[in-house]
Amino acid sequence: MYFTSLYYYKNLFIIELIISEFLYCFNLKKKDKFILRFALITAICIIVGFAIPIFYNDAIFSSIMFLSLFLMTIPLLKFCYDEPWINIIFCALASYTTQHLAYVTSNLATSLISWGKSPMVDIYHNSSNGIFTFDGYFIAWVLTYLGCYFIIYLVTFILFAKKINKSENMKVKNLTLLLLIACGLLVNIVLNMISIYNPHNATTNIVECIYNFLCCVLLLYGQFSLLHTKELENELSFVKKLWHQEKEQYQISRDNIDLLNIKCHDIKHQIRQIGKNKSISEDVVKEIENSISLYDSIVKTGNNVLDIILTEKNLYCKKNQIILTYIADGAKLNFMNEGDIYALFGNALDNAIEAVVKIKETEKRIIELKIHTVNNLLTINIRNSFDGSVIFDESGLPKTTKEDSSYHGYGVKSISMIVDKYDGNVSFKTNNKMFSVNILIPLQ
Repeated sequence: MYFTSLYYYKNLFIIELIISEFLYCFNLKKKDKFILRFALITAICIIVGFAIPIFYNDAIFSSIMFLSLFLMTIPLLKFCYDEPWINIIFCALASYTTQHLAYVTSNLATSLISWGKSPMVDIYHNSSNGIFTFDGYFIAWVLTYLGCYFIIYLVTFILFAKKINKSENMKVKNLTLLLLIACGLLVNIVLNMISIYNPHNATTNIVECIYNFLCCVLLLYGQFSLLHTKELENELSFVKKLWHQEKEQYQISRDNIDLLNIKCHDIKHQIRQIGKNKSISEDVVKEIENSISLYDSIVKTGNNVLDIILTEKNLYCKKNQIILTYIADGAKLNFMNEGDIYALFGNALDNAIEAVVKIKETEKRIIELKIHTVNNLLTINIRNSFDGSVIFDESGLPKTTKEDSSYHGYGVKSISMIVDKYDGNVSFKTNNKMFSVNILIPLQ
């Protein structure tokens, strides 16, 4: 049973698997002379495929053979890509699942066309290569086979493979679940082999194909959900780190402003004493006092944290010719954590300042802040003028305009997370060159 249909198909399987692995590793970091390396591993895989004889034609031998061929490709992929082992294994696992999904789809399509008589199953039962005879039936099968593999590979590349980024750490937190997904794929393949080698009717074959198809889809979805969950965990960790830094910054700002006001008060007192002694003229004294008053203009809203933020931002705005106006009942914020208040308004005002400083006409640099209550709702509205355009993502959050978006855009996400923490709602809108952040939080 050396030159059986299965003998030839295992070589076709290697080509299918290598193509799938190439698609999933498409965005990975390639080593020097990649084309030569990839051509070499392809040749090695094909040679090994031809060299492996078919000792037994049963479910156990076939399962072990295909699994061994798959495991052989993992170190060969490492030879081509400059990535950690976990990244290689992750992509290889997804590739095998996709190859099996394409096989099942092809089997299902040919089974539906001929109602159970699928060449994909006949491969395992023919003791010769008679299945590969060039007739109309064979041509129809080839076209169906190529069409199914092309569609599955294209769809999975768009939905899954494109989401894999170069040098991304794919080490997921829940390794147990990833191992279960790998075991699920193994069980699915073994059960498929057992089903193939046991006699069954056309209806059973079609039902089994549908079952295998759904299993492969769920395995791929579960595997990449782990990757997405890891990204969300990293993002949450980064935002929490920002909150911690902002809390420390709040303490520094509060101390600095307190120190500044003490110094300003002392200087004004000393100037008055000098003025009384007639050392300098009264006009000069008033002029100096007015200059110092710029730094002695503590904002009083009823909330100490908001006072510090507005005082700090007000000084910056005056220096950069930005019109900052505010009508704020800060006492309504007292139920919120100090760190949350600083992060919420600090990020919102920083984003507004960043937008208005880009406007050339200084008279158009406007920022407005309003905080008041309506019934049992705390309403916060922050508006600012802007130049250019604002693009929103699918979740309604404005996208960063900075070229490197890797570490930007977290201010907006931080605002959303803080509002969500207090069971509130936040929306971002633009109208007549004014960008607005509208927040509603139920009062506690």
